Amino acid sequence: MNYANKHAQEGFTLIEILIAFALVMILGGVVYVSTKGIVERNRRTATLESMRVIRNALEQFREDFDQYPSSLRDLIKKPADEKIAEEWNPYIETKKGELKDGWGQPFHYAPTPGGEHEYELYSYGSKQGKSAPKSGWLDVWKKL
Repeated sequence: MNYANKHAQEGFTLIEILIAFALVMILGGVVYVSTKGIVERNRRTATLESMRVIRNALEQFREDFDQYPSSLRDLIKKPADEKIAEEWNPYIETKKGELKDGWGQPFHYAPTPGGEHEYELYSYGSKQGKSAPKSGWLDVWKKL
């Protein structure tokens, strides 16, 4: 065997390398798609559980002061209202000082006296922002 033929038989051909690369990319895509669904379900579950905790804290606040707080911050930090501040204790403890959903966005809360419910509490879900379709929002009054 001459020197040229010996080198031609060593290593991989370009076609073999491209096939191996394509297989790795396909496997990577399958793993990505399967884990993406798991991550979204976990974020949704975390958001719903956080909303349960917040709802309980809101109800406890109302029991203590005969009104709902003006913001979720009043559950974490002492409110400016002196009447409430005297007897206030933290209703929810958080390291970051803010309540966020599973996607890292703040929850949306507003007292709505006289409305269908006494307050609104929701997350925009995975499609963040007010432009997100309402069908994707996670509402404390639905699915809990």
